[in-house]
Amino acid sequence: MTDTAIRGETMKIGSERRGSIRLAVVALCAAVFVVPLASFQGSAAPKIPLEERSTWDLDMIDSDATEYTGKGVYVAVLDTGLAPNWKDYFPAKSIATDLGKGFKEEIKWDSVTNTFVESGTVHEIGWIGDLGSTHGTHVTSTILGYNYYAPADAAAGLPLMPVFVKGVAPDVTIIPVKVLADYTIGVAHTDPVNYTDQKFVMGTDRAVAAGIRYATDLKIAGYSPMIITMSLGGPAPASVMEEAIDYAIANGVIVVASAGNEGDAGMGYPGAYSQVISVGACGWKYEWYGPDYVAPLPRYRLWWIQDDTYGFNDIPESSSDVVNEVYITEWSSRELEGQQLDVVAPGSWVRGPYPGVPGYSHLPWWSPGMGWLNGMNPGNFYYLGGTSMSAPHVTGVIAQMLEKDSSLDQMQVESILKDTALEIPAGSMDIFDLSPVMDWYTYSWGADATGSGLIQADDALAAIPDM
Repeated sequence: MTDTAIRGETMKIGSERRGSIRLAVVALCAAVFVVPLASFQGSAAPKIPLEERSTWDLDMIDSDATEYTGKGVYVAVLDTGLAPNWKDYFPAKSIATDLGKGFKEEIKWDSVTNTFVESGTVHEIGWIGDLGSTHGTHVTSTILGYNYYAPADAAAGLPLMPVFVKGVAPDVTIIPVKVLADYTIGVAHTDPVNYTDQKFVMGTDRAVAAGIRYATDLKIAGYSPMIITMSLGGPAPASVMEEAIDYAIANGVIVVASAGNEGDAGMGYPGAYSQVISVGACGWKYEWYGPDYVAPLPRYRLWWIQDDTYGFNDIPESSSDVVNEVYITEWSSRELEGQQLDVVAPGSWVRGPYPGVPGYSHLPWWSPGMGWLNGMNPGNFYYLGGTSMSAPHVTGVIAQMLEKDSSLDQMQVESILKDTALEIPAGSMDIFDLSPVMDWYTYSWGADATGSGLIQADDALAAIPDM
């Protein structure tokens, strides 16, 4: 099985060319986009002792260098819900199944005006993800960590036993809130140019707003401290969503959102709202490099996971050296006039559970199934790139901050993150990349792409006085 990745631009749902309806959409990158765990009981898996392993992205933000894990903090992940087999990846006690919920607004296609028409009514649905996308599972994995095993690694000559990949805040409690759901539009009612496929994963501003208010009401009811993280976005502001965000912040909820993947076209919403902590995407100079930092010919499959045996994949400790290894992706949304990008975090080639493209196709993570190797099954783990992947890194660091001081509010959290961020100056860097073809590319960025810089968990925690 070859490595599969999704990188580059926002999924083509809800953009301006699809009518006047304002859709809050998954902010993926384009395809051409702890509790320390001693053992785990999957949905059908035997208990297997799992070694914990860290990754380049946690090392880059120093989240693995603190003594905090997000214990006692609730994180509402407003996304696609969790994959039906989520227990294969996450400890069951980390998911608040009794609090999970979904929201969906029905829409229809108006063939006269060639636009979607919103019904104006949002109804509740379940939080288990549909089959069109497991984006929310991948986002959650960055925060919690996840079980990992890929037979293809062994087939490539790089045997790696099942491991637990560390998350930024492995002790948080995740509340899955599905606001991006499957839609099916009949062929006769679909724009044949922009909608060649009749199945979409998307959500409306009203559905997202309902999810924000639901999580906020949970916080008011005592599920506190609370963070809302949104790896989604749309091209235009909407009062219904901004009012919900203001309601959340006024009630002590911390709100984080991805900046978007539109490059120079600017930030999307809700990330573009000034009161939201917005997150852009950066990457690592040595993506895909082998153990001796030699250009990967062939590429090195396990570059993303730290190898204690060989001391490989370590980010330098010196801040000046780190700056020399960080680049801003070409698709991370830049701030336009009147917009404010707050910080950046790793969002390039982030590995995690993402079973099935297209649709949902799955073998248990612990299975040695040959389908992974001969093409009958696309596999369970993918590299995704996008500000969708950056936002949960920031969310996890905030969870660590709230564990230390649960009284911090939105303004204080944002201020600390920005004051302690590692400044990334405007510049350019030659990067070995896999798309559009495997080759070297020069990526350049200006000050409009960096915000206050790269988040640093250890410095942010140090800036909070001891209680």
